[in-house]
Amino acid sequence: MTQARSSVRVVFMGNHTVGVRVLEVLAEMAKVAGVVAHPPDPEDGVRYASVHDYATRQGFSVIRATGRASELAEFIADKHPDLLWITDYRYLVPPSILSCARLGAVNLHPSLLPTYRGRASINWAILNGETTLGLTGHLVDATMDGGDIIEQVSYQIGDDQDVGDCLEILYPLYASMTRKIVSHFLSGNVPKLRQDQTRATAFPARRPQDGVIDWNQSGRSILNLIRAVAKPYPGAFTTLHGRKLIVWKARIVSETGTGAAPGCVLEADHAQILVQCGAGVLALLCVEVQDPNERITVGCRLNT
Repeated sequence: MTQARSSVRVVFMGNHTVGVRVLEVLAEMAKVAGVVAHPPDPEDGVRYASVHDYATRQGFSVIRATGRASELAEFIADKHPDLLWITDYRYLVPPSILSCARLGAVNLHPSLLPTYRGRASINWAILNGETTLGLTGHLVDATMDGGDIIEQVSYQIGDDQDVGDCLEILYPLYASMTRKIVSHFLSGNVPKLRQDQTRATAFPARRPQDGVIDWNQSGRSILNLIRAVAKPYPGAFTTLHGRKLIVWKARIVSETGTGAAPGCVLEADHAQILVQCGAGVLALLCVEVQDPNERITVGCRLNT
């Protein structure tokens, strides 16, 4: 039995696979009056599902725009939304646009707010060695990820899991949380929990070049970097004989040293490469060597 769609008018602003998963639920439960997708991006529809393409196929009114694009305010105001819904939209939305929605604006943020506000929250959490991560649905106010919490869910990850595994866990969580929050709005009973600002943490955006490996760091720190920027992100990397070596998967062999210098290759075969770190030894289990003439993989088959 299909659930009847409500008359609540929603303008969705979002990006990537999580955005598509959320938009699918919104299309079932509300009236999608418009969609704001990111400007063209080489990853859009390649590494991630495309919100723009999905919205176009569904026949929704859709534009590509940044948060301060001149056409954005007119587009949203023309849709007379009851609710703005934001998911993985990397631009700050001005208060003048937020005020267009009668019921306010909701954002889904992939952390356990108030911690890890801002960009690249999953990557930073893994980089910092967190084992409990989460997803938060909150009201949007003038602050960055600081509005009242409506729903929150946590999940656990281990040393053998990376950011790609987190995304696979999160995809269904985005959909189920959207369903819950829309139901709250439809019932007229939206729970609101004020964030504890004294616990708030925020981290900056990350760039591909931030993935360079510093072998003077501990094996644990390097492993966390590898896990934090694994596929679908650009990967952690080092150089080998002048060629770029991307490390997609690794494990800690020892927490203590061997006396060799950091970055020294201790052993290498078709299955792994053992490297001395500042503290401990790391086994590189899946690597990709890139140069203009060849691509060499060790220990795994890469999906390229």
